[in-house]
Amino acid sequence: MKIDLFKDHNLIKEIPTQSGVYIIKSEDDEILYIGKAKSLRDRLKSYLKPSDLDMFKISLVREASSVEIIVVNSELEALLLESNLIKEYRPPYNIVLRDDKSYPYLRISYSEKFPRLTIVRRVKQKGDFYFGPITPVDKLRTLVKLLKSSFKIIQKNDSQCQGSDRACIYYQMGKCTAPCIGAISRDKYLKLIDEIREILTNPSKIKKKLKSEIDRCVEELNFEKAIELRDKLKAIELLENKQTVSEIDEDFCDVVAFAEKDGIVCVYVMSVRFSNITGGRSFFFYQAHIDDEFIESFLTQYYLVSSQVIPDVIITDGLKDTNTLSKAISTLKNVQVIVPKKGKRRKLLEMALKNAKLNLDIHLNQFSENIRILSKLKERFGLLKMPHAIDIADISHINFENVVGGVVRYSISGFDKQMYRRYKLESKYESEAMEEMLSRHKKLLIRSSLKLPDILLVDGGVIQVKAAKRIFPEIIVLGIAKEKKDGLSKRSLGDVADKIYSEEGIIEIDEDLLKFFQKLRDEAHRFAVSYHRKKRKEYVLMSALDRIEFIGPKRKKALFEKFGNIDRLREADIDEIASVKGISRRIAEIIKEKLNEGG
Repeated sequence: MKIDLFKDHNLIKEIPTQSGVYIIKSEDDEILYIGKAKSLRDRLKSYLKPSDLDMFKISLVREASSVEIIVVNSELEALLLESNLIKEYRPPYNIVLRDDKSYPYLRISYSEKFPRLTIVRRVKQKGDFYFGPITPVDKLRTLVKLLKSSFKIIQKNDSQCQGSDRACIYYQMGKCTAPCIGAISRDKYLKLIDEIREILTNPSKIKKKLKSEIDRCVEELNFEKAIELRDKLKAIELLENKQTVSEIDEDFCDVVAFAEKDGIVCVYVMSVRFSNITGGRSFFFYQAHIDDEFIESFLTQYYLVSSQVIPDVIITDGLKDTNTLSKAISTLKNVQVIVPKKGKRRKLLEMALKNAKLNLDIHLNQFSENIRILSKLKERFGLLKMPHAIDIADISHINFENVVGGVVRYSISGFDKQMYRRYKLESKYESEAMEEMLSRHKKLLIRSSLKLPDILLVDGGVIQVKAAKRIFPEIIVLGIAKEKKDGLSKRSLGDVADKIYSEEGIIEIDEDLLKFFQKLRDEAHRFAVSYHRKKRKEYVLMSALDRIEFIGPKRKKALFEKFGNIDRLREADIDEIASVKGISRRIAEIIKEKLNEGG
C-alpha cells in the first residue's frame, strides 16, 4: 500500500507500530531507499522532523514522495526481507559497497563435477567455498601449489577433463588422481577435497593428526607416504605463520571498525585467518552518520547482499543488540557477532579502528583540494550539504549533422570515468538535443539505481540551462558559455570571457570557482567531441559505401567492423578488403576503384 507520507505528514497515524520494511519512493514512483524497523511508525516519524535529520536523510527526504510498508512478524524477518529487496532493487540511497581494490581468495569449485583449487578476486559462484582474503598473493599461490601437489587434485576444468578416455599429462606426471577416467571414484575424490577444506578451516586439529601419522609412517619405514604427509603439514604451517602481534588469537574472523570525520565515514574490514592479519579493505560513505542503523545495514549488505566470505566470528563496535544480525547472517552460516568490551578481541577492534581513522585521514588529505572547492560551491549556492556528484553535459555537432552528446561526472575523488555516458541524438537544435540527452540520462541513472547529481552544469547559456532544468527541476542547474551581446559573443581585445548562467541570466562567482567550472566544461567538451569525431568517421564511411553498387547493409556492416573509417578502408589493399566475409575479390576491386574516384 502506497502512503503519500512526505506530502501529508498527518498520514503517519496510518503507519503501524509493528516490525517491518519501508520502501521510500520518489514522485515518479522510483525506489529511493529500503529500510527496516522494529517499529515502522517510530522510524518513519524520524524522517518528518527536520531537526533530527542528518545530511543524508535531508537529501533523501527532498526527493521522497511516498512510502510503502511491509509488516512482518519479527525484526529478524524484517532484516532478511530488507537485504533481499536491496539485492533485487539496489536503491540509490542504500549503501553501495565499492572500493578500488580486489583481494585474492582461494576457491574450491564445488559447482564443478570435479572441484579444483583456483585463485579468484571476486566471490561469485554460489555453492563454491571461498577462503581468504590472503595477501600477498604470492603466499596464496604457494599455498595452492602445495595443496595441489600434496592431494594430487585435478588441474583442469570440467569441460577439459570430461569426454576423454585417456588421462592428461598431469596424471602421467603423478600430479593428478585422474577421477575423469575413473582412476579414483568421484566419492573418494570429493573426500580429498573435503580434507583440503578441513585444513583451511580447522588447521590445528589436522596438524596434530598429520604429525601422528608421519611418526607412524617413519616407524614403518614408509618414507614415501611420510613425504606426502609432510607436504600437507607444510601447507598448514604456511597458513599459520604466526605474526608478531601478540593480541591475535583468532582462527577465522573479520574485525569491522567505523570512523567518521567531516561528514565522511570510513568502514575498515580487517580479515584475520589463523592468527594472521591477511588483508584489510576500506569503504567510504559521504554524508553518512554512524549509528545502529548504518552499522547493521553495512554488515547485512556486506555479508548477505554482496556475498562476502562469512567468517566464524565478526568483531565490531557500536551495536546495542547483535542477536538479530547474528541470526540473519546465520541463515547462510553460523556466525558470532561480538561487540567486545575488553580483552584480546577489544585490542583487535582498536587495531582496526586505528586503521579506519588512518585511511580516513589519508582519503581526506588526498582529496583535500577537491573537498575545498566543493565546500566552496556549497556556500556559494546555499546548499544544505556539500555536493558529492556534479554531472557536466555537452552537445557536439557540425551544422547539426551527427548530433551527439556526452555527460561526465565529477565527485570528491575527481572525474569518475565509470560514470561517463555518450548519447547519439535525434534532435537538430541544441536546446532540444540537450533536453533529449538529459531526459535519457536521467532515466538511465534511475533505471540503473545510480544517484542523481547534486549539481548539473551544461555547456551553454540561459536557453540550455532552462532545457536542462525541465528535466532536473529538483537540483541546481548552471551553464557555462561566452558572454553575448546582441546575439554575438562579446569580445574585448581578442578575448572571450566565460560566464556562469542560471535560469535568470549571468551570475557572479569568483575566479576560483570559474576556473573549476572551466575545467569541468573542458573535460565534458573533450569527451563529447571525441565521440562526435568517431561518429563522423563512421558516417563518412557509410555514406561512401552507400554510393557503391553491390554493397548492402550486411556487407556495409562487415566492412565497418573491419576498418572503422574511410581512411583505413582507402589505405587497405584489395586482398585485405576481400578477406572480409561476403566480399569477393571482384567486389573488393570495385570498392577500391570507387573510393579512389571519390578522392
